[in-house]
Amino acid sequence: MTSEKPPVANDDPRHAPRLPLAGLLVLVCVGVLLHVLDVFDWRETLQWARGHAQHWWLAAALIAAQVVLFMFALPGSTLLWLVAPLYPPVVATAILTLGGSLGGLAGYYVARRMTARQLAPLRRHRLFRFLENHADFLALLGVRLLPAFPHSVINYGAGVLRLPIAGFLAAAALGLGVKSFLYASVIHAVAQAEFSEFARLDIVLALLALAALAFAGRAFWRRF
Repeated sequence: MTSEKPPVANDDPRHAPRLPLAGLLVLVCVGVLLHVLDVFDWRETLQWARGHAQHWWLAAALIAAQVVLFMFALPGSTLLWLVAPLYPPVVATAILTLGGSLGGLAGYYVARRMTARQLAPLRRHRLFRFLENHADFLALLGVRLLPAFPHSVINYGAGVLRLPIAGFLAAAALGLGVKSFLYASVIHAVAQAEFSEFARLDIVLALLALAALAFAGRAFWRRF
């Protein structure tokens, strides 16, 4: 009597499930949609937070909230409108930069872990190789500086591409630091005014100029 051999597991990476990658795309789309629709009512939270701004735990809670939001591709940058009126620009910049950088790192590792089995087939795609070769420090910095660009796309994209963590974190810290300081300085100065009347054209133009400089520097570096 011949015994049947057990079926051999198919370890071909081409047959790896695509559900984790699709889940990342859904999270990013939901996060961008929530950011565009502005569903988080930060105004009521701001009124409550004003009475606790002197406590150290509020700053820690705001940093932790950013980490959680960015980890799941939710609009953590919305907390800018909560942090900037409460703290001086330098303190607000530190809170926003630390929370955004740690949240970006959390999102990076979520994407990296969820797409571990898809890495081999993804590397065969031309788009993956193109992004991998062009997503260096200056490119990441330029994208971080762009006004209203969703940070979750950068965080998850860097995790999927397995970009070097040092360059990713440096670009996140510098980009978020510059952007947070510019916004926080103006928002804190007009904290008593209606935010709907806040003109951000000068800041937008400044960020666009800085992003253009980063991209131009990257092009010069790669050419010469």
